[in-house]
Amino acid sequence: MSVASPSSSDPLEWSMAEAGERLAAGELSPVELTEVYLAAIAERDDDVNAYLTVTADRARADAVRAEQELRAGERRGPLHGVPVALKDLVETAGIRTTGGSRILADNVPERDAVLARNLRAAGTVLLGKTSTHEYAYGGTSNNPHYGPTRNPWDRDRIPGGSSGGSAAAVVSGTAPGAVGTDTCGSVRIPAALCGCVGLKPTRGRVSLDGVLELAPSLDHGGPITRSVRDAALLLDAMSGTTTAGPAPDAGSPDLRGTTVGVPTSYFFELVDPGVRAAVRASLDLLADAGATVREVEIGDLRPLVAAIFLRVRAEAQEVHRANFPSRRADYGADLAENLSRPAPTAEQLEAADAVIATGVASLLAAFEQVDVLATPTTPATAPLIGAERVLVAGEDLHIEEMLTGFTSVFNAAGVPALTVPCGLVDGLPAGLQLVGPGGAETTVLRVGAAYETLRGPASWPRSAATR
Repeated sequence: MSVASPSSSDPLEWSMAEAGERLAAGELSPVELTEVYLAAIAERDDDVNAYLTVTADRARADAVRAEQELRAGERRGPLHGVPVALKDLVETAGIRTTGGSRILADNVPERDAVLARNLRAAGTVLLGKTSTHEYAYGGTSNNPHYGPTRNPWDRDRIPGGSSGGSAAAVVSGTAPGAVGTDTCGSVRIPAALCGCVGLKPTRGRVSLDGVLELAPSLDHGGPITRSVRDAALLLDAMSGTTTAGPAPDAGSPDLRGTTVGVPTSYFFELVDPGVRAAVRASLDLLADAGATVREVEIGDLRPLVAAIFLRVRAEAQEVHRANFPSRRADYGADLAENLSRPAPTAEQLEAADAVIATGVASLLAAFEQVDVLATPTTPATAPLIGAERVLVAGEDLHIEEMLTGFTSVFNAAGVPALTVPCGLVDGLPAGLQLVGPGGAETTVLRVGAAYETLRGPASWPRSAATR
């Protein structure tokens, strides 16, 4: 099925923005909409495994409160009464937060993370906690303790990670929007591989107080949604402000005066030909809307990616020092292997940080010439569950290297990066990544919304409705 028009009578096909408008108009109550989603989870999630915990009682209580407030004319904002899901790294008072781990299987926090508190203040309805790669340290969402999350387009393939549950829930129709975290691409990778929208905002835009850490210097929180407008609205609700600026409207796109930079190297070298063609076609659409599309030189970013991996390892080892290696048996094999690698020395970290500084400076210099950069989000579409290596353009790559190579560099830079679906390659989604300078969420979202309008309705997997 395709994305529904605003006149659709099926609430599962409404965007978050449309759902909020219909709830405010009294066309449907928050209680009714919540029951529709809880029924969809019960029907669809067994084989997708997007949720670790379904919070039905909490959802119903949230919905009753929202309904009472809306009837009293006390609308909290555009997402009042709209359901949402949270990645299971986000602490929730009275609701278990596992981080996808065995160690925290029974962990029930006493407080909400700041972003969860902000979402509650915005009047959203919490459907549940979504699956994640164990402690977010990986890009597949193949969880050894709770089972793999599966891509709604093909149940034999990964959804990406580590926020794979959030993206799978949005695309399978069991949540209209969800929260993810992003250290090396963990919002954008699953959004791209599942065929939805994912935004990593400027570092610090979303508070991570109360969110389980992976690598604190690189961690971000961001929305995963079905549309760019929804991403803007959910980002504002998560941050408790209007930091993203006005949500873009899907009007007639006009990108005159906007310069889109296309890197001449790295991002288009080791790329599946079908993904490259889809991204190039997207750039043509942006040019048709009046954007100036020009090449920019950034240089080889492979040393930057290697330095980022070293930094992540060092910070993750520190985060897990209290439990690893003393509780090694409670860790999954891939995470235990990562944490067992030799700890970087002070000299190695100093050298890595110098490489990161140089690479980031190269990225940021590009924004002196262009308003946004455009790249593929990932070099290839979703790999099979269990694959450790992926062949891309004739080169054999480790799956984590393949997944994070185009996204992690923008975590190091701390700048906003958006992925939007840009078509299907052999029946699987590909993503276009749009990146702006720090604080330029409004620009990135505006270009993304224009592209979304030019592209037309995105596709959704038929299996979301039939399996």
